[in-house]
Amino acid sequence: MRFIARYVVKNCLPLNDDGLLHVVRSISEFLTPFLCSEVFTAACEEGASRDTLDVLLQETTPVWKEAVQAAVRGGYLHVLRWMIAQGERGPWKDDFESALELAAAGGYLEVVQWLYERGMDRHTVRGVLKSPGYIEKSLLFDHCSSDALELAAEHGHLEVTKWIYSTSTDVCMRLGKPMDRAVANGHLAVAQWLYTISGQSCTCSIFAVDKAAKNGQLEMLQWLQSNHLVTCTTSAMDEAAKNGHLEVVKWLHRHRYEDCSSVALHFAANNGHLEVVKWLFENFKYYSWDQWYWSDAAERGHLEALRWLHEHLPSAFSIHVMGAAASNGHLDIIKWLHEHRREGCTTMAPFCAAAFGNLEIVQWFHAHYPDQFVPETIDAAAQNGHLDVVRWLNENRNEGCTGHAMDGAACNGHLDVVLYLMEHRGEGFPSSSGATPPNIVVQCSLRNSRQDQTSDASIVILQSIYKKRPTFVEDCLSCLAETAVRKGNIEILDWLNLLGVELRTSIPIRDTVSRGNVKMLQWFYANNFQMCDVDLLELAVQKGQLNTARWLSDHGFKITSILLEEAGKNGDVAMLRWLVEHGPPLTLRSAL
Repeated sequence: MRFIARYVVKNCLPLNDDGLLHVVRSISEFLTPFLCSEVFTAACEEGASRDTLDVLLQETTPVWKEAVQAAVRGGYLHVLRWMIAQGERGPWKDDFESALELAAAGGYLEVVQWLYERGMDRHTVRGVLKSPGYIEKSLLFDHCSSDALELAAEHGHLEVTKWIYSTSTDVCMRLGKPMDRAVANGHLAVAQWLYTISGQSCTCSIFAVDKAAKNGQLEMLQWLQSNHLVTCTTSAMDEAAKNGHLEVVKWLHRHRYEDCSSVALHFAANNGHLEVVKWLFENFKYYSWDQWYWSDAAERGHLEALRWLHEHLPSAFSIHVMGAAASNGHLDIIKWLHEHRREGCTTMAPFCAAAFGNLEIVQWFHAHYPDQFVPETIDAAAQNGHLDVVRWLNENRNEGCTGHAMDGAACNGHLDVVLYLMEHRGEGFPSSSGATPPNIVVQCSLRNSRQDQTSDASIVILQSIYKKRPTFVEDCLSCLAETAVRKGNIEILDWLNLLGVELRTSIPIRDTVSRGNVKMLQWFYANNFQMCDVDLLELAVQKGQLNTARWLSDHGFKITSILLEEAGKNGDVAMLRWLVEHGPPLTLRSAL
């Protein structure tokens, strides 16, 4: 992005003459690899100016379908007009698939009208194709008015609903269910308008009424009842209870015969809707409510609901309830269960507490349920980077951990945890047995000149560990490097590179290409790792990694007719477009 580079130079550097053009170029070269189709798509969704879009189009390879949808989601008509003005460089007709429906869902009437004028209804297209006549709009996209009408009604956009309805064919009217969508989502004005113009032919499905109840749309239900449009199932009251809509529950009980199922109280209790629980318990005494357990209530911290359930449905508690409370750090519930219940807990209770980094709860289980700890408890804490929990468990428990502790910490970028485990444990990584040669080797050159320039405390720690167990450390660091490459963790790779990183095979680079991680490729390139495999661009095309393919092309990999055939075989339109625009002339074989 040359304009950003110039802005930085102009505003952040002391510019005395024209001698800083090399800085402009350097900044541009640095920024360009980080530009990708996602940046272009985001600019479209934010309604970027035409000038900005012009620059981005030069520096990126858009995935036009995503870009069109982004512009429509934002309601930016000027972006859509800019796209059309690009001609063959812009979106193709297939890229406008679902655009009208998205505009209708967003309530963008002008965009809906613009798209409608430039397309043809899908049902109309099918009819015209069966006739011998000439299709004047053959180069334009098709759309589905019935879907657009439903989405406009679903999101409560009355004016859009009216406009689409007025332009739609009879086929669209028969296929669409806009009334259901409006009712289900509580858009009374839309439902009333549809009912007014449809008259006696207007109906409403069971599903729509059930969902209206679920969403607490009491006014909608009352209006439907007054027009004899209510039909529902037990799901209506069940879902209303689940979401705490007590007035809807009562209304359904008074006006409908379906009532609820035995799951209603379970739903309400687990979501903490105690008043709904009490009402159901009083009004449906013949139901067997105690067939359900209350783990969700404990997990969500609903202590008052648990107290009521303990008094009225004491048999509906299980050994898993305490673990559920531990998973979200509800120590008050854990203590209450310990005092008032006798189920105890499973190994999942301290495991969950450790996984969520709640040291106080881990210590409480250590004091009250010491036999419920397993090696995987440390694994869980390590994976989520809770060094204080890992340290405390290692110092106060004897279960130890497994190789998944270090592996999980590495996968999630927790270098401090990896170093602690390397220093205090001997399990290493699951794959650090040395049975197969590593793809990446860390030299452990602790006197390396790159390392001498840093006072990183982690390097000092590593030096101490390395003196005691050099082979173990080398194996662990190789595994850490492979994990960092796989996860794209450049921060850890920069740290490892202080020690000296060496690629023994091309597998890490090939895997990076397959995953489409351009930033990781840029790291390899910036650190002078050789990309010798001549088929890397072909691999990117095979995997559909457009941004990676563009990066490789910019760095010397040639586009060939074989790549065009590969993209065509995969049906990858975006990749094929880019290859045609930047590669050799299209051959007859590739075209076919």
